[in-house]
Amino acid sequence: WYQYILVLLQLFEMGAEELGLRTSLGTKVAPGDKIASADRLQPGVGCYRRGNYIYASAVGAVTVENNKNNEEEEEKPPPVISITLEKGRIYASSQTLSIGSRVLCKVGRIMNQQATVDIIAAEEIGALREHHGGLIKKEDVRLGATEEVKMHESFRPGDVVLARIISLGDSRRFFLSTAANELGVIRAICASSGCVMQPVSWKEMECPETKVRERRKCAKPKDS
Repeated sequence: WYQYILVLLQLFEMGAEELGLRTSLGTKVAPGDKIASADRLQPGVGCYRRGNYIYASAVGAVTVENNKNNEEEEEKPPPVISITLEKGRIYASSQTLSIGSRVLCKVGRIMNQQATVDIIAAEEIGALREHHGGLIKKEDVRLGATEEVKMHESFRPGDVVLARIISLGDSRRFFLSTAANELGVIRAICASSGCVMQPVSWKEMECPETKVRERRKCAKPKDS
């Protein structure tokens, strides 16, 4: 216990920059937020690694702890960064995704006919510990005429999207749909100001600072 306290003190003394953190310890983060570099930290619960960075997959506070695995080895493993859930909630033990489940995703790449996403949380499961890829095809973006759908006007890289699993897809990705009023973009960042935008209709979001509007396939707000 005494050694554990010493390790925690060392972590705090190292500071955010030395640990490779992109935010301070205890800061509240949201799914898809880039929280640390992956060269000095190991992702724990509520986080996932993509490329050289670690991202949050849950809403909560950033914490860093000593890696308790293989403590007797001479070369100590890197500290573990995790997300502590709000209001004392705990992570679910089951991580099985199924058809019909609603999932929270972060948009990666936009193409003319589809968008690739990272699935970071799921309905009745919570934050996912492992990486799951997803694909939203043009015909599954919204109800109505598919030919009118433009992918770059529906999503943008970095958007957080609420979608539904419609197929297990292939070995690499689940097939997803946002073709319902309650599904679509729930969090987007203004390209010019960096502020979180607010939906003003089912197809537009507005920056509260600049009043600039950007097109999206928006999820219907809960109070609408």
